Amino acid sequence: MRSAKSSGSRGHGRREKSLARSLRGWLRMVETHRLTLGLFTAVVLTAITALHLVPDKVSLEIGEISTKEVRAPRAARYVDTAATERLRRQFIATVAPQYEVDAYATATAEAAINHAFSRLETVRTQVAGQPLAERMHRVRAQLVDELGVPLTEESTEAALTVDKQTLDLLRGRARHLVLSTMQHPEGIREGTEDLRRAADSIADAAAELALPAPQRDLVRAIAQHALRPTLAFSAEKTERARRQVSAVVKPVIAEILPGEPVIHKGETVTQAHLDKFTALGLRQPRLDWRGGIYLALLMTGIVGLIGAYLYRYYRPIYNDRRLLWLLSLVVVGSLTAFKVAGSALGIKLDTTQYGYFGVLCISTASMLISVLLRPALAVVVAALFSLHVGIMASFDLRFAGVALISSLVGIHGFSRIRDRGDLVRTLLALCLANSLAIWVLGSIGGDTLQNLITGVAWGIGSSVLSCLVTWLGVALLERPFGITTHIGLLELSDMNRPMLRRLLQEAPGTYIHSLNVGQLAEAAAEAIGADALLARVGAYYHDIGKVMRPYCFVENQTVENIHNRLNPTLSTLVVTSHIKDGVELAREYRLPGVIEEMIRSHHGTGLVKYFYHQAMLASEGDHPVPEEQFRYEGPRPRSKEAGIIMLADSVEGAVRSSLVERPDPARIQAIVTRIIKDKTGDGQLDECDLTFRDLSKIGATFTRILQGMFHSRIKYPEPLTPEGQKLNAIDNGHGSPAEHPAIPLDEVGDRADRREAAGS
Repeated sequence: MRSAKSSGSRGHGRREKSLARSLRGWLRMVETHRLTLGLFTAVVLTAITALHLVPDKVSLEIGEISTKEVRAPRAARYVDTAATERLRRQFIATVAPQYEVDAYATATAEAAINHAFSRLETVRTQVAGQPLAERMHRVRAQLVDELGVPLTEESTEAALTVDKQTLDLLRGRARHLVLSTMQHPEGIREGTEDLRRAADSIADAAAELALPAPQRDLVRAIAQHALRPTLAFSAEKTERARRQVSAVVKPVIAEILPGEPVIHKGETVTQAHLDKFTALGLRQPRLDWRGGIYLALLMTGIVGLIGAYLYRYYRPIYNDRRLLWLLSLVVVGSLTAFKVAGSALGIKLDTTQYGYFGVLCISTASMLISVLLRPALAVVVAALFSLHVGIMASFDLRFAGVALISSLVGIHGFSRIRDRGDLVRTLLALCLANSLAIWVLGSIGGDTLQNLITGVAWGIGSSVLSCLVTWLGVALLERPFGITTHIGLLELSDMNRPMLRRLLQEAPGTYIHSLNVGQLAEAAAEAIGADALLARVGAYYHDIGKVMRPYCFVENQTVENIHNRLNPTLSTLVVTSHIKDGVELAREYRLPGVIEEMIRSHHGTGLVKYFYHQAMLASEGDHPVPEEQFRYEGPRPRSKEAGIIMLADSVEGAVRSSLVERPDPARIQAIVTRIIKDKTGDGQLDECDLTFRDLSKIGATFTRILQGMFHSRIKYPEPLTPEGQKLNAIDNGHGSPAEHPAIPLDEVGDRADRREAAGS
């Protein structure tokens, strides 16, 4: 027996050691993940910063004025782009235009001759029998004005007076002159003197024709009109020839001596200067390896400080991988935007505008962290990375100061936003803070008035952009990372939201109850320092599951209570099902996870007392009634806000059902105290970190608010009739006990239990 016990003990010990090793391995995995994320963030930040911290970088561009003299730190040979381009243009200028044979030139010329003579024959027919002067006018109008054939008066008269046979002879002579000229071996080139020389050749040939002078002029004019170039200009061949010549040109190599001035102060930058900067490595210099090590240590230190701060003060964020990735994404994304967007806009490191753009990026990141994570964490990030902005802006700490001030003001404003007015006030405060910081720090640094005005304009513009980007960033990042922000809660608190409108239309009693619970929860949360907005919005949605069967809950019933026809077990299933229905609706309407959790936990694992008591009465002691069948599935509330909603829900229903006839402040306080005591005794508040001091403040707040809700009113007098006098006497506390029965104090608890069971 002793041996068996010893063996079992050893086996149990081995299992414990194995479990411990597994636990340590899991912890190491978690720590490795955080370490990997931290190193990744530090490496990215180092790389981004290293792109700027390069020695003696020259950022001048063509057309700019150099503000200092730059000398060559070493000897270098470079391609003189300007000289090479001049030489290339000289070679290209020697390339003659290239032509190709126009296969349609001859046909076009013949068509022009035929057209001219056809028009002449048509006109001759039309003007036959008219006076000679009129006929000459018509011919000139047709051939000279319309076709552009230059005819003299003599040639015009000849065109009218010759017979048809002679006219055909003249057509043949003109055709012969044109074709013989266009068949010249060298061709007639388009756009050159060749066409003029060919026309002169036709004139010379026409002068030798054995024809009267007027007829020779007619033939010459029509032939010159029909003449066409036989060689058309070819842009493609010409460009090909130029490329061939350009490819032969060798680059012009120039040399720079050490100490030689590359550019003088006040000199305008040209392409030759840029070639020298490139050859010397001044436009893309390399980072000194020692500077890179120091920079990596600095970035690692910043990331390590943030991690230590989270471990010490915000352990839930430190333990949540999603939130750590979100923090890294916001920081790295903002500094990446600082680099990429700045380069895209042409904002260089040595310009003040680049520093102002860094202010925009850091303030935006700080405000995003404030809204998505924690304002205090945002302050730490702003302080550390404002210094980073100063480093990236050529070690100008003025921008670090402006970035820090802008971030702090933005963090304070965005952490307090509850409505659009708060957003406008935050924007105005940010504009004012940026303007003052830029003006004061710029004046201390000796900036000119023009620079100060420009800086203020940048400050105002960056304020507007940072607010817009923050608002958009919250909308984009909130749901993917499972975060519920005040901005999102403000949107959910709008009574025109589809779910709330549906609740109002289908379950109006539940809607009013939810509004009252929201008032109670908000006031109680403010009293203990919890998230009042979250408590109010959670209360608005905590009973949305009742819209699936609103008639099953007493606040929505007008005639009959359906539970009078159901057994207690079935009634319990109907009542408790509104939790599951609410969770399904929350997912359907894409409500945040924290609201869904409040819906799930606002009854905890509480007992449906009324139906439990009904079941016990029905059993008459014949068989035990399992209490588990009459409890909600849970879970119990896990946050202060969820616990407050549980209490506010129970208290509001109990007080309303108990004091429907006559408000009584003392009874309100008694009901509130009893319900808080019952919930605490049942263990429903064990997981939500509410202290006894918190519960005391919550109870006092509930009592104060409920006494205001259910205050006494003066009864308006009825008409002075016998019946009215009798009613007034009863309402004022007079009359017989039979006419006006009192409500015993011990019935308060029973009424509250019934209200909580049938209406919660």
